[in-house]
Amino acid sequence: MNFLYPNILWCLFALAIPIIIHLFNFRRHKIVYFSNTATLKTIEQANAKTKKLKYIIALIMRMLFIAGLVFAFAYPYSPEQKLKTDDADNLVAVYIDNSMSMQSQSSEISLIEDARSSARALVSNISPSQRFVLLTNSRQIDNEYPMNQDEMLMSVDAMQTEASSLMFNNLYENMQMIMKRNGFKSATLFMYSDFQENMMNMDGLVVDSAIQLVAMPLASDYQQNIYIDTVWLSSPILQIGLANEINVRVVNESVKDINGLPVNFEIDGKSVAFNTIDIPANGKNEVAMQFIIDNRVSSHVATVSINDYPITFDDTYNFVLNVRPIIKIVELSTGTGDLAIKTLFSNDSIFDYQVMNPYRIDQQYLTDYQVVIVDGDANLNETMWQTMEDFAKDGGSVVLFPSESSENSKSSELSDDTLSVSVIASQHPFFDDIFVNIPHNADLPKVFKHIQIDKKQFSNTLSLISLQNGNSFFTLSKIGSGNIFCFASQLGKDWTNFADNSLFVPIMYKIAMLGCQMSRLSYTLGIDKDIVINGLTAFSEGDIRIRNAQGNFEMIPMVEMRNNRAFIRLYDELPDAGFYTINKGDEVIETMAWNANRKESKMKFLDREEVDKLLKDNGLNVLAVMKSDEIHSADVMETMVRRSMLWKSFIILSLISLLIEILVLRFWK
Repeated sequence: MNFLYPNILWCLFALAIPIIIHLFNFRRHKIVYFSNTATLKTIEQANAKTKKLKYIIALIMRMLFIAGLVFAFAYPYSPEQKLKTDDADNLVAVYIDNSMSMQSQSSEISLIEDARSSARALVSNISPSQRFVLLTNSRQIDNEYPMNQDEMLMSVDAMQTEASSLMFNNLYENMQMIMKRNGFKSATLFMYSDFQENMMNMDGLVVDSAIQLVAMPLASDYQQNIYIDTVWLSSPILQIGLANEINVRVVNESVKDINGLPVNFEIDGKSVAFNTIDIPANGKNEVAMQFIIDNRVSSHVATVSINDYPITFDDTYNFVLNVRPIIKIVELSTGTGDLAIKTLFSNDSIFDYQVMNPYRIDQQYLTDYQVVIVDGDANLNETMWQTMEDFAKDGGSVVLFPSESSENSKSSELSDDTLSVSVIASQHPFFDDIFVNIPHNADLPKVFKHIQIDKKQFSNTLSLISLQNGNSFFTLSKIGSGNIFCFASQLGKDWTNFADNSLFVPIMYKIAMLGCQMSRLSYTLGIDKDIVINGLTAFSEGDIRIRNAQGNFEMIPMVEMRNNRAFIRLYDELPDAGFYTINKGDEVIETMAWNANRKESKMKFLDREEVDKLLKDNGLNVLAVMKSDEIHSADVMETMVRRSMLWKSFIILSLISLLIEILVLRFWK
């Protein structure tokens, strides 16, 4: 047991007062004259023992009364509650959660400013001889090396107020690394956070008993939010001068219905569409807006926005619209290629369609294409088969048609049974923009001759269209970042009437779209680390720069070239949401849109009791989880100790002692 105010224990010398009084009373004699003393001598001997015992009990009770009051006013507490902030081998770490959700307000200021103010008071009250580190979601390396008190206060004032969320297990691991890297035997971690449910990930946590935790939960007065969850195009291909459609999903994280919320859509800074949306309480809804692109600029920056207060980081969704790319398709055939495929792709300016002999083609030449179609008469050797797999792994689409000998298809058992298509996996994402619903009397393709596709040839093979006998007619295999599509029949009329069926055009178009490797609409901060750019010639790593639209930020990423594709890896996080360009010298190669992680938009937080239970259930050394009205106390140690109930025990002891003394003196005759 320790004491918050140990100097008060000097008052224990007051215990001498009742002792002195009792001793004085014992020496005082009263003379009573009586004629016959023979009888009194016997009575005096019996009463003397009783009185002596009575006086001793009263003395003890008075001493316990005084001692109990002294101990109570010295504020006793358990040693487990003691902070190590006066230990030179202890590192004091302050974590301030600067995620987007901390923009919400507590009373009149934001949670992040509330945390900053409290952290300043905390650091100022700790001994200047201590060493400090400041931990934030931004992971600023300069703040993670031990600082003195003045440096720590400057870092708290200069800290970034917006960053992506950080999982608790990552924060704890970082704390362990900093403590060990700098040779500290122990650490005390003060955590200022709204303790959003999404951040409290305990997976793989290795507990270190040398790290003390003091949690400071900050609660917002506004437990509601409306945000744009995601945006997607109805068609992956944008066409100049024609109507295109964008879809927006808006989520309502509040207990009230939202009616007539304005949604604004801008392209290149100009408003192009406007709509309103109704959203039920704790629900979501979607709205579609049409737009027309009337110029041939390859990419356009676009935003969809709403108005919501006080959490505003998720009111805007950034994305990039890439105007109709040229999709390069090559058909490997020893002849002139299949007539149906040639008719489909050669008459549309969106496609660059070529037919090449597989025995005369330079395999490196295939890297310029996005789709490779292997005709039934193109019997590929093992080298070309490996080239097809590598092509798919790098993001391309490969379409395989069987040959009569089945060597090209890598399959066996050619069947001449006439069958119809019976099952279409319409719920698969491949058919998302192909089918609304399939009628029961739909005119489905007939198959007169087919091979049995070997699903073990490629991993992750799914049957998208099946025949009446259960055999697959059309399969999809995920290979790396691309796809391999296999048909069980050639397109000739003696094999199937698929080329004349209404399914042929949308399926072949979808295959081409998946192979075109169009740039993503947007990326997410803290989640996406890899970017792939197609059609680039080799260059050194130093040639690539990532810059923001304002021109005040630049990053040199890691770049790896493979088959005319640049694989870009981001090791550092981008500073904030917005638009960034990938530059090769002064040339802009690609424009990217970045958005904050929408996980932070969810208004689900742990309260003080839930935080305390979660941390302790995982075996962490938790000294205290502070109440909201305690967080701004300058002396956190005093606040923690004042919670101790030991002082009440001593007060009760004093009162019991006083009661016993009264009973003894009053009723013991």
